[in-house]
Amino acid sequence: MYRITTILIMCMLVLPFINEAQNSTFEYSFISNSNDMVYDIAETSNDDIFFCGSIAKASNKYYQSMLFVKLNQYGDLVDSLTLKIDGRSIFAKRLLNNYTNDFIVVSMISDTLVTRNETGLALFNLDTDFNLSNGTIYNFDSIYLFEEVCATILSNNNILASIALRIHPSGPRSYIYEFNSGFDSIDSKYYPDDSRIISHVHELPNNNIWTLNMLLFRYELLDTNYNVIETQKVPHSILSNYGVAWETDTSFYLVGHNTENFSEPYNISYIKQYNPIDTSGHIYNYWRSTDTVDFPAVWNGIDFKNKDSIFIGGTKNIDFYSPWYGYQKSWFVVLQTDSLLNLRWERFYGGDAYYIMTKLIASNDGGCIIAGQRYDYEVATEEEFDIIILKLNNEGLLTTTNEDTVFNMQEAIIYPNPGNGVINLRIGIQHTESLFELFDINGRQIISQRFTSSHGSITTTFLKNGTYIYKITNDNGLFEGGKWIKQ
Repeated sequence: MYRITTILIMCMLVLPFINEAQNSTFEYSFISNSNDMVYDIAETSNDDIFFCGSIAKASNKYYQSMLFVKLNQYGDLVDSLTLKIDGRSIFAKRLLNNYTNDFIVVSMISDTLVTRNETGLALFNLDTDFNLSNGTIYNFDSIYLFEEVCATILSNNNILASIALRIHPSGPRSYIYEFNSGFDSIDSKYYPDDSRIISHVHELPNNNIWTLNMLLFRYELLDTNYNVIETQKVPHSILSNYGVAWETDTSFYLVGHNTENFSEPYNISYIKQYNPIDTSGHIYNYWRSTDTVDFPAVWNGIDFKNKDSIFIGGTKNIDFYSPWYGYQKSWFVVLQTDSLLNLRWERFYGGDAYYIMTKLIASNDGGCIIAGQRYDYEVATEEEFDIIILKLNNEGLLTTTNEDTVFNMQEAIIYPNPGNGVINLRIGIQHTESLFELFDINGRQIISQRFTSSHGSITTTFLKNGTYIYKITNDNGLFEGGKWIKQ
């Protein structure tokens, strides 16, 4: 191991506060000529918002620099910082709040090639003014490829990190390390089997460690020496893209995707579990569309401040075969449930490009903050992401009056658009009935049909190719509309 002395600060931009929109919701876009990724997001007690990730030239997306951005509660850019290591790629995966509004940053390092060899783990402190201190790099054997890392702060203020590495072509090898506050390694455990990638860790009251093995779809209980002492399959065949939010020291909410009792496409499923391992006591529910692949947020799609107001986030119409750089229109989707997982409302954001949600957190004011990527495949000349941050109120609304607002919150959507022989509708579950109308460019009504469910479809084979205008309305405030193109 050695201290981080080769990191170079490439840019630090400090901008004044510009409070044009004095409200509790906003949209923020980090747009550059590079490939920008967001991995984690956090809100401090004074309502500042931080997110971290990576930035890389699209022509060499494996040569990544760490990206940190600070926003105030109104979505104004306050500070940004990009860090790099010469000749190596580094990206920040986790922001751990150490209860002082400062952060412990957990980062992965590799070479700049697609193989992701020369792997290392970087830990350092980052304060809210973006001052770095006390950094350490742990290098692994050069043949290892990076897979995943997750981490938590223990009750004794030590840091516990689970790291999954791979030796091609074998499966991943898993390590657990415990570090003290100075990032010295004080304990570790190696798991030689090739079937462990840990996506979440949590310390229980008896100091045992609960982990979620995303490769085997199971909970694993570790003793204080990090030996696996009990396992249990996640119920209802809920698979990867896990998100976890703990209600108490021993009960939690979980979101993931599955196909239980359904053929593809996948649906977003969620449970409330009353025991860390025993799955006999739990509540189950799911959200699905009949004709799209819908996934929870990549790194965590469930959170709450008030357990009777649970936010669940994901991507509607993810490209199953190219999930990061999809070539179809998609939406961020946010659901809200009560403590017993009864769905209250669902809302959609985007639909003009390919979106994928990476993280959702509940905000201090009762709403939520979502982070993700946007890929405008219709105009892009190379694979290049932009970062999108949305702060929503407790009803999932964007109430900003900023004239630059480009995001539309929608309670009903249609797809595909452009389309051909059918128009599919998804209407928020909060609306028990709706009216769909389609008009030609001269304003003549072509179709009028009522719906009393959240799904619907309309045959359009008889229509000529061209541009049409649609409206979806009801007497309870639903009003969505736009253009639909038949090709």
